[in-house]
Amino acid sequence: MTEGVEHRGWTTAENWPERAAELKEEGWQFLDLCGVDRLGLAGPERFEIVCQFLHFKKKERRTVHVLAEGEPPSIPSITPIWPAADFYEREAFDMFGIGFEGHPHLTRILMPDEWEGYPLRRDYGVGKVTIEFAPQPFLQIDTTGQAPDALEADSGVDRLGQPDPPRRGSAEASEKHDGNSTS
Repeated sequence: MTEGVEHRGWTTAENWPERAAELKEEGWQFLDLCGVDRLGLAGPERFEIVCQFLHFKKKERRTVHVLAEGEPPSIPSITPIWPAADFYEREAFDMFGIGFEGHPHLTRILMPDEWEGYPLRRDYGVGKVTIEFAPQPFLQIDTTGQAPDALEADSGVDRLGQPDPPRRGSAEASEKHDGNSTS
């Protein structure tokens, strides 16, 4: 990639603020920003961000990839240019550990503050966090429709899927259902 020139949608972190300002002056609207972990893929850097832009008058969409250089990875923030990028940059920081220089409030947005690591990095580790299932409350079976099977639940559906009247109980309940009342 030639220094200072966007090549097929790629630019360097060094040139990113200038290029973002040019895009805004040309009428492009910021749409989206996400982080990418390129671990195992060819390329000079492991991390990048991908930004989506729309130009309403031209009816065009543009994607720009920006390489995050260094360890920890870092890119200049575009929040001063597009305030809407604020939460997108915080998400990329929270999930991938990509820092954004000049961001007004770069803190975790999805994970708790005490969380260690970055969950969307490819080397984070599956099963690193144990899942504790909360016990479910006991089934209440003292009301209509709350037993484990239809006969005990005293409910069901007819051939059209409509609720049937209670099946257990007195003959009076079934007579009312049949329409043959003995009274």
